[in-house]
Amino acid sequence: MPYKLPFRVVHVTSQDENYPAFELNRHSPATRGWISSRFCIYPQQIVFALDQRARLRKIQILCHQYLIASRVEFFVGDTLGEDIQHYRSARYTRLGYVSLSDNESTDFKARELKSVHVDATGTYVQLLLHKNFPNKHNLYNQVGLIAVNLIGDVLRKPSSHDPEEPNTFVQRPDFIPPTEDLAFDIYQDPEVANIIRRLEKQKLSAVSQERFDQAQKIRDAIGYLQRVSRSEVLRHFGRVRALIDQQLRFDLSSTIVD
Repeated sequence: MPYKLPFRVVHVTSQDENYPAFELNRHSPATRGWISSRFCIYPQQIVFALDQRARLRKIQILCHQYLIASRVEFFVGDTLGEDIQHYRSARYTRLGYVSLSDNESTDFKARELKSVHVDATGTYVQLLLHKNFPNKHNLYNQVGLIAVNLIGDVLRKPSSHDPEEPNTFVQRPDFIPPTEDLAFDIYQDPEVANIIRRLEKQKLSAVSQERFDQAQKIRDAIGYLQRVSRSEVLRHFGRVRALIDQQLRFDLSSTIVD
């Protein structure tokens, strides 16, 4: 089942000193994102290295509200068979591109989230950001990204020591849980997000074992957590425990930290 792939930025054409590219390595509501240097040369290039070779299924980018590229191209790079693993020695395949909105209709207040479904194997992902849309807020012709998300399956040889995973979605191998979506991390408190992810795994396990009553209770608990703020979770976590402890023996008090 596809999930969020860990990655890091290994190359960027330029960056604003206050918005460096390594900001894209993590997702949270506090993420500041990357911005190119002033009056940069286009296209701007960003290369991400995956922790492990993987089959990519989905690429997501959250764009800046007014430092907007007119178009973004996507490439996957592979170094299979190469002695040296380096982004420069990878062979890149163009996956396609997306055109972005100039955002005038929202008065530059909304951020556009683009999700691109792909099917490609590799170790590197490259983005090319083309010339910015001119507007009254973008005085230095820059482009920016708030966040990037790469979803897929790590490719590795199976081991007899690997734990057997629940065969929940054997008929849906491309199913992507909502907790893997970029919007989930960007707009969800990190600690609450961690709790929801643990519950989501418990829910999938319950469904795979056909314990549907238990799965429904977990689903209700997840829905409650998504509706309330972090302060409410901390203040009323006893209600959440009451919903799930009987079935899961899941100790929220060990997960929530003041």
